[in-house]
Amino acid sequence: MTETIAIVAGVMLIAVSFADLVNTLVSTSTSPARWWPSRVIGMTLFASLRAVARRIPGDRPARERMLAAFGPLLVIALLASWVFLQITGFALVWWALGGISNVSTFGDDWYYSGVVYFTVGFGEVVPTEVIPRSGALFEAFAGVVTVALVIGYLPTLYSAYSERERQLITLDAGSTERITPTELVKAWAPDADPKKLDAKFAQWEQWAAGILETHSSVPLLAMFRSHDRQQNWVTGLGLLCDAALHAQIINGATDGYAFWFLRRAEAIFKELTQGHDLSEYETALVEGSNEDMFRFLYDDLTAHGFDLRPYEEAADYTRQARMTFAPALEYMIDFLVCPRGFWAHESTVKAWSSEHQIARFND
Repeated sequence: MTETIAIVAGVMLIAVSFADLVNTLVSTSTSPARWWPSRVIGMTLFASLRAVARRIPGDRPARERMLAAFGPLLVIALLASWVFLQITGFALVWWALGGISNVSTFGDDWYYSGVVYFTVGFGEVVPTEVIPRSGALFEAFAGVVTVALVIGYLPTLYSAYSERERQLITLDAGSTERITPTELVKAWAPDADPKKLDAKFAQWEQWAAGILETHSSVPLLAMFRSHDRQQNWVTGLGLLCDAALHAQIINGATDGYAFWFLRRAEAIFKELTQGHDLSEYETALVEGSNEDMFRFLYDDLTAHGFDLRPYEEAADYTRQARMTFAPALEYMIDFLVCPRGFWAHESTVKAWSSEHQIARFND
């Protein structure tokens, strides 16, 4: 009876480990279940890291370095957990079946399982019967497949990360100050030409579509942070969303690529926050709405030369449209401990026009 239970438990450990491995590294539509070993390990480790990181002031580089190390270390931790579960599962099976020489305790079976799994082949513990011999081949195959999947996964992971960050580097309003949505829109269209805004958001819509595809199929990417501690893809996405809302109230840019960008961004936030309670953030946004701030940015865009929609109409649209993504954005910033602000890379290159402080010429 004990042997039967051990075999069932061992097979279950092996099956769960492989299912989690495939769900994380192979499947393009990952299961949202929270009890996968990878989810439990990832959330437990990150919760501990967040608790420590929040005690460090936001302007200290150590905080961002600590958070930036989590993504790569999580990949190693997940590989270790899958390997441990499989070795333990096979060890339970070998302990129950027997037929292995020089084995007297479960520790010996666990050692034998590890030797077979990593195809080390020391030779001091060997199978003596048909079933253990056949099983040893299967375990060795499982070990090779697991390591191969992880190794093959890394180029995909870093390729998607590189594509995300490469475009993010170009998010620049031409100054050394914190980038605001209004300044970004003005920098992209220094002559108040809405067609230039449309061209910019056409590029960023493709970027958002790429994030939606990669971060949905590879959720681990969300944990990989930007190299510059003053930049973060979540904060950058939020900045672009607010800039797109500005474009939506500009005649000539309304319902252009800024509209399509907002749809892609909303899909990203929905995908990455599904199953999470956002009610706290929704309430905070409703209570914290600031009409004076909108009045200021509306006047600022008008002074720049943009032809805007009527004020009341623009204010109502912005308020309603922002609620489609802002609660999820605030949740992700809080959960991932993202910097509240986005700064371009430092540069001493000055624009020809000191009035607008543009860092590059527009086509």
